[in-house]
Amino acid sequence: SIFLSEFAKHKDLFPGANGEAMFVGTVLHSLDHTKMDWNLEDPLWLDVDDEDFGKMAEVGRVIKVGFVSDVPGLYFHKRFKGSGHPFYESVYHKAAKINKRLADNMDTCIIK
Repeated sequence: SIFLSEFAKHKDLFPGANGEAMFVGTVLHSLDHTKMDWNLEDPLWLDVDDEDFGKMAEVGRVIKVGFVSDVPGLYFHKRFKGSGHPFYESVYHKAAKINKRLADNMDTCIIK
């Protein structure tokens, strides 16, 4: 994978870090929240009365209203794009060739 091959090249910049865990905590986590924001305009669309999935719908509603939108007023840069860090920039440029819209929304940390 792009992420893991780039991580191997820059591993000395992340002592003690696990590449797979970092991928899950940065790329997958941030894009999971981003995609929920894109796909679920209204949290009330989730059916909390559904017999099988009602409880999950309740959780989904809370996540949508509290943990999906970008947090305003951050004092640090949180995206791979424009980070200025050799690892994040390298991953971003390669990912952007595949899907720029998704690459533009990859966060370097769990921030939402």
